[in-house]
Amino acid sequence: MCSSCPSRDVLRTSIQRRAILECLDGGPRHKRDLVEALECSRSTIDRGMRELEQLELVRRRGGSDGRCQLTLLGRVVLSSCRRRVETVAAIDESSRVLEYVPSDAPMSTALLEGADVSEPSPHAPYEPLQQLVESIAVADRIRAVITAERTPMTRVQLYNRTVDGTLDIEAVFTEELATFLSETHPGQVRDVMVDGGFDIYVTDSAPYELMIIETGSESRVIVFVLNETGEVRGVITNETAAALEWATGVYRGFRADAQPLSPPVDD
Repeated sequence: MCSSCPSRDVLRTSIQRRAILECLDGGPRHKRDLVEALECSRSTIDRGMRELEQLELVRRRGGSDGRCQLTLLGRVVLSSCRRRVETVAAIDESSRVLEYVPSDAPMSTALLEGADVSEPSPHAPYEPLQQLVESIAVADRIRAVITAERTPMTRVQLYNRTVDGTLDIEAVFTEELATFLSETHPGQVRDVMVDGGFDIYVTDSAPYELMIIETGSESRVIVFVLNETGEVRGVITNETAAALEWATGVYRGFRADAQPLSPPVDD
């Protein structure tokens, strides 16, 4: 790349002239072909080509061919430009849900890119919980940060699968949730911890609920975004390796700051 061309110029120009780069990505083309394909004036194409040539993103083929093509640098920059556009699109798609996430909460585009983002419908407010129930039913291992008991069905499901040894689970509970379950269901809490090997840690609070659900063939990250009263306002689901890596790091951070819960004393 031209040593006198700042990286900000490359970024700005690649975004502004992305249409030309995309056209040339299919192979060398004449300027007249670009004018026709992009439905713009010859002067616009000439100006764009001059800018891209100066940055060494495109070049003219030698001889009498007269066609223009992407350089290797041009292909790399175009790929980076596409990723940036995809990232912005993912953030935009998630913006309504992210409004409920505290500004200091752990968050990354790794969770958002390639994610399925949904909001509960007023006519089906418990639909996200059905997704959770279905995921738990097939899970081999779960790591989670949990702030509330969403439904007794989930508690019973986790109890059965943990005690019978078919589910490996570790979780960080908020102090409020740990106290509630230990006082209202001490026997179940004791059974899952002592007989089921369910390791539970306690933290003061959490900005959202996080679940890493693993089966023999895939892993899934689910983030439940909550409002100030703890209601689910959105669900972000992602199965990419980047999302799993991010979620694993976030979970480890929560666990490192939490304290192990002692099983309730047998009455």
